[in-house]
Amino acid sequence: MEKITINIPAKSNYIKSIRLFTASLASDLGFNIEEIEDLRVVVSEAINYKLSEEEIKIEFLPKEKNLTIKVYGKDKSLDQKALQMRDLILKELADEVKISEDTIQITKRA
Repeated sequence: MEKITINIPAKSNYIKSIRLFTASLASDLGFNIEEIEDLRVVVSEAINYKLSEEEIKIEFLPKEKNLTIKVYGKDKSLDQKALQMRDLILKELADEVKISEDTIQITKRA
């Protein structure tokens, strides 16, 4: 399996570039426009909640009609309600979501 790794500083102005990369990769994998938009949203949400003081690492694991995205970093300080909202958005738009202390893993199938 191929793996693409991108490291970004913990600054929100890099999210747009990662969204564009995600959309391009998903298009190449055969995702339709609605699925691509879902991926753009989930990658934004995952990165947004990792915008603490540390660098963020994003891994893309593409397969034919399947994309897994892993976002590594430390969660920023949030209340429980905000975390529940994040989890709800991710689980609604992705096929699989695994959340641990330092990683959010999202899988979407075309």
